[in-house]
Amino acid sequence: MYYYNDYTVYNYTAGVLGILVLAVVITALLVALVLPKHKDGKLSAFLQLLYDLFTPKTLMIEKLLQVIYVFLTCLTVLYGVVVFFNGFFAGFGRIVLGLVILVVGPILLRVFYELLLLAVMQVKTTREISQKLDRLMPDEARREPPKAQSAAQTTAHTAPPADPHLPGEVPAMHHCPACGTWYRAEGDRCPICGRPAEQ
Repeated sequence: MYYYNDYTVYNYTAGVLGILVLAVVITALLVALVLPKHKDGKLSAFLQLLYDLFTPKTLMIEKLLQVIYVFLTCLTVLYGVVVFFNGFFAGFGRIVLGLVILVVGPILLRVFYELLLLAVMQVKTTREISQKLDRLMPDEARREPPKAQSAAQTTAHTAPPADPHLPGEVPAMHHCPACGTWYRAEGDRCPICGRPAEQ
């Protein structure tokens, strides 16, 4: 009897350790071979599905928070109704408690839900700004930290480094000395800080 129990525990432990090791191996393979950003669009259909699954382009938490908020509000209202009607048999205090739950509960849930939404909106706005900056700035300017420049170098218009990912010639660019952004020469002012282009 005891031998059977020990054998069962051993099998269970070995199974859990095997699953853990397998999960670590699969995670390492996915991170190394599927999830790098430069692999996007160059993978087979199944691997691209895995890439899209583990690299979300939209946030699902906003919809999830809405569902949780609606559920908790319905639960609070129904509980308040039950407590309120139970007060007719249990005393006046239960009636008051039911009314408080019915009035205050949904308000508190709404305030908490809006605070969470504000945090989500902050994250979304930050991501959108980051994506716009990525599109505006050349790759080389993103990779290298800004170097200390003299006043003469700051005002001089030097051509931005060539982007190896773009075919053909790089269009003429202006460099904004105020914020360091590179932007197309046809623009008359910096799209980030609004400083007029120097002639």
